[in-house]
Amino acid sequence: MLRREAGQADNDRMADDTARDRAIYQALKAADEVAAALQAHLLEEHQADLDRDAVQNSSTDSFKLLRQARERLGEGLRGIEAAGIGESDEISLRG
Repeated sequence: MLRREAGQADNDRMADDTARDRAIYQALKAADEVAAALQAHLLEEHQADLDRDAVQNSSTDSFKLLRQARERLGEGLRGIEAAGIGESDEISLRG
């Protein structure tokens, strides 16, 4: 009887870990999508320069910060092995 309870506890823990990873994935993905939208806005409406060596102004500074944030979000997504989680994600516009 104890073996079954211990096994159930392991299954519950794995389910909790999976749920936590999915929640982290969704939060990181949402933050990345907001950053992508802001980058697109800066490009379209404020003509932010994509060149890393561009003359600095508020738009290029914001664009650089967003790029940096998206790189960190990508690291977080890779850290939780988001490729496996994201396969079932039908919301994203990106392939």
